[in-house]
Amino acid sequence: MSYRVRDDSAADAASRIDRIVRYWNRRSQTYSNGVVTEFGSANYAEWRTILNSHIAQISMQNSKREHGAAELAALDLGCGPGFFCTLLSSLGCKVIGMDFSEKMIEQARTNVATYGVPERVSFRIGDASHTDFPNESFDLIVMRNVTWLMQDPLAAFKEWHRILRPGGRLVFFDANWYRYLVDEETDSERRCDQADPAKLGWADNTKATQDEEAECEAIARELPMTAKLRPKWDVHALKNAGFKEAQSDVNVWRKVWTPGEQAFYASSPLFMVAAQK
Repeated sequence: MSYRVRDDSAADAASRIDRIVRYWNRRSQTYSNGVVTEFGSANYAEWRTILNSHIAQISMQNSKREHGAAELAALDLGCGPGFFCTLLSSLGCKVIGMDFSEKMIEQARTNVATYGVPERVSFRIGDASHTDFPNESFDLIVMRNVTWLMQDPLAAFKEWHRILRPGGRLVFFDANWYRYLVDEETDSERRCDQADPAKLGWADNTKATQDEEAECEAIARELPMTAKLRPKWDVHALKNAGFKEAQSDVNVWRKVWTPGEQAFYASSPLFMVAAQK
């Protein structure tokens, strides 16, 4: 096992971002194919229920303030093919989807037009950890499988705190995807869980190639979140970033994953972290 996080220059960090962007541009079609299979599924209903509960709590907070708006402003950071953009638009939010992959944005536009409420959604190409939004722009920020890619996660948390309105919420879903690179026990569990690829149950047109899997692993080797024990680390860091409340749900995978996903990714179960400004 080899793993390192570089203490490098801004130029090196920018080069790493370019590498990540190239990877996700390459993966955009197959990744989108996988997201499309989620629309209309039983799991999609669970996703709606979870996010709707956060929307309801934010709306209650807003109703207590004289300037509270009826329509919530939501930001889907690292929006990918537009899963949360689609979902949140159908729940009445005004949504901005942001991703540094132009190809992912193209997929997101198509998916929102087909499955969502496109007049409620706009898109921007940009880095999730360095946005150019004004202070206190959003009621809700959501992400799925994005935070593991942050090169400076604490700085990213502070940035998201800055652009949230008072009482607003940050809600993200992620996993210890590449912890097996730094932990032999996790690696052993992963090899056992994933010995039979058919267990996952995904169609071939949704999967990464072996070369793409190797490239993503190489990227993860140089990212700090790979070595963090999450979500415990996230909850602590969010409080240091200024959030007054931060909690995790380590069982959310039981609600939103298919049986095949639960079995195949048992060594890296999905968690949810929710924090309030």
